[in-house]
Amino acid sequence: MSKAPGKPSTSVRSRWLRSYAIVLLVPIVLMGVTYFQTRRVIEHEINRANTALLTQLQQDIDSHLEYAYRLSGNIAYNEHVNALLVQQRTLGSAQRITMVEAIKDFKVYNSTSRYLNHFYIYFQEGDFVLTESSNYTSDMYYDLHLADTELTQVNWKRLLGQQYRGQFMNMSSIAGAGKRGMLFMQSLPMGERGAPRATLVVELSEEQLLPTIRNVQAYNQGEVFILDSSSQVLTSSLAEPSDMPGLKGLRGELGTVRSQWRGEEVVISYIQSGRTNWTYAYVLPAKLYSEKAEYVRNLTLVMLLVALGLGTLSAVWLARRNYHPLQRLMQSLALRAKIDPHGRGNEYAYIEEALERTLGRNHEMNRIIEQQKKVLYSNLLLRLLKGRVERGYPIREALREYGIELHSDRFAVLLFYVEDYSGLLGAQDDPGETKHEFVQLILSNIVEELAGHAHQGWMTEIDGMLACIVNVREEASDEAARADLLQLAEEAQRFIGRKFHILFTVAVSNLHVMAEGLPAAYQEALEAMEYKLLYGSQAIIGYDQIRQQDASYLYPLEKEQQLINHVKAGEHAKAQAILDEVIDRNLAEPGLSIEMVRCLMFDMTSTMMKAAMEANLDQSELYAHNLRAVQELTGGSTVAAMRSRMSEFLAEVCAHVTSRRHSHSERLKAQALDYIHAHYADNNLSVNTISEHCGVHPSYLSRYFKSQVGETVSDYINKLRVEHAKRLLAEDEILIKDVGEAVGFFSISTFIRLFKKYEGVTPSVYRETARLE
Repeated sequence: MSKAPGKPSTSVRSRWLRSYAIVLLVPIVLMGVTYFQTRRVIEHEINRANTALLTQLQQDIDSHLEYAYRLSGNIAYNEHVNALLVQQRTLGSAQRITMVEAIKDFKVYNSTSRYLNHFYIYFQEGDFVLTESSNYTSDMYYDLHLADTELTQVNWKRLLGQQYRGQFMNMSSIAGAGKRGMLFMQSLPMGERGAPRATLVVELSEEQLLPTIRNVQAYNQGEVFILDSSSQVLTSSLAEPSDMPGLKGLRGELGTVRSQWRGEEVVISYIQSGRTNWTYAYVLPAKLYSEKAEYVRNLTLVMLLVALGLGTLSAVWLARRNYHPLQRLMQSLALRAKIDPHGRGNEYAYIEEALERTLGRNHEMNRIIEQQKKVLYSNLLLRLLKGRVERGYPIREALREYGIELHSDRFAVLLFYVEDYSGLLGAQDDPGETKHEFVQLILSNIVEELAGHAHQGWMTEIDGMLACIVNVREEASDEAARADLLQLAEEAQRFIGRKFHILFTVAVSNLHVMAEGLPAAYQEALEAMEYKLLYGSQAIIGYDQIRQQDASYLYPLEKEQQLINHVKAGEHAKAQAILDEVIDRNLAEPGLSIEMVRCLMFDMTSTMMKAAMEANLDQSELYAHNLRAVQELTGGSTVAAMRSRMSEFLAEVCAHVTSRRHSHSERLKAQALDYIHAHYADNNLSVNTISEHCGVHPSYLSRYFKSQVGETVSDYINKLRVEHAKRLLAEDEILIKDVGEAVGFFSISTFIRLFKKYEGVTPSVYRETARLE
């Protein structure tokens, strides 16, 4: 196929062909692995079958050879044989009767095994042979049974004169090639040392063993060998028994080894009898394994060639067929795109670059449009809030452009002042511009969603705060709408504070109509936000709460003089009462303006400074404390914070006055400690109760106690209670719960936690340790 105009030099079609070729390698590799695994399986199965045949042969022969052991035992303990062993020198009539009785027993013994030819006993001192049918002199027995063998009579008697303990022997190694079989030799009496008195010889029939052996041989045309415990061949399936080198090194109960025999490689499977210590070996030519594996190999090769041929044809056809759509796409892009296809890699790289350029341009255009839309949207809301919309401006149509459909003509404004969001970012984070925008995003999304439950709302940033324009539903009354707005503010504070740890104050305006009323609603929300100084942080301030304002506050001269007198006398409780009375009375008056509240705080602060100077106190720290209070007031602190600061200042002034009169420092410490030791068992004991008893402010007492004692009041009380609890745990048998209550702990869990904190173990463990000690 001719190369298309503008087509890159490296074609995707060639890559597809290479990919298909790689895919073809997968079945080829799998078939190769299958061949080798199949060869291993064939070898394993042949070896397993050989082992099974050998196991059957071993069990069959062992079951019959066991008879030789039982026969030797029966003969060794036969009373007639034992009598002949003792009296074999003189054979009288009694001894001959004993022989007859023994022969009767022998006939019974010889009737149960098909592997047994016959057996005889040679008596050394009597020089006679006793068989299962008769008795002979040694000369007569040799002439009848052994004269035709290569074993001389002298060697035969020498053989019988040796000591045997149930030993099997190959008959051919004794009698020569003229006779085959196995012998079982046992000296009598059994267990006696030295020269034997008699020797039991059991001849095993090799004619009966060979058919069983040849049955195994016939399975795979191998050779069977039976070896004794010293690896000597007892018998085999060969016509002439012979040794082979590989049989000498067989180890273990069973296994398979490879060796060389008669010029070819053989595989020897073997198994050892646990009863006779004989080894049964099956020698099989290794070529039999190869013959069975070659068939699998040839079949595998044929299938590989077929798969390779068909796969190659399929790969070429599929590559040509799949490349046609891509070729048409490349031709279309080359006509429309302004990108040179040469030097761009393959077709995919060219298409990817063209698409990335197109999508990049579209993304950039959409981003710019969205940014402009957000700016225009925020600008529209700011213009509505600040009344910068010209008369007759189509507000509904403008909002509809941003997907906003008004529910009614009534609006309200909620103003949000963010005070703290360190819990969201973490102490280590720096609250920069990006994090501030993140906080605004959280507030905007959540407030708009909450507003949408009953009405609808839109958030925007204005003058360093966030404003939410709420459009009230048509069917909602004014009272219900105002209740919904307050509930919206409460839910926003609760949810955002709990989930995101963002703290803020909310100001809520009244309801107004359409665009002309939005600037008024925003101004109402701004005025309400001013009163966060009075209501404190995280407050919800409605414009209805601040609409009516009185001109001034009430601070009579007699109250001011009383406050000065109490301070000069060091009477903190009475001075604090005057301070609380004046502040509570003025704050209780509805509509007191925030400016008047600031003036009241300044006035009362100056009163306390005047009292300190009239008391002739030369304490620079008091003035520094008062300066901080003034700075907080001018800095916009809340009334609650200012009140707390003034109370602390008042406590310090009174404490210094009392200290000058009565060395109050040491007496306050002693008074506090005495009170703690006297009331440690009271679970209501706290800094407040101690400060009330001592007549000082709680915050002052806390700082004073820490500086004098070295630890906080709560730590000192808890340690004192734990020490008393240790005494009760060591001496009394009361319940741990009762111990905790007896020393002033409110709950057993608190008792256990604090006890373990200071002692390192729980109360129960401490009690057990104390008992052991």
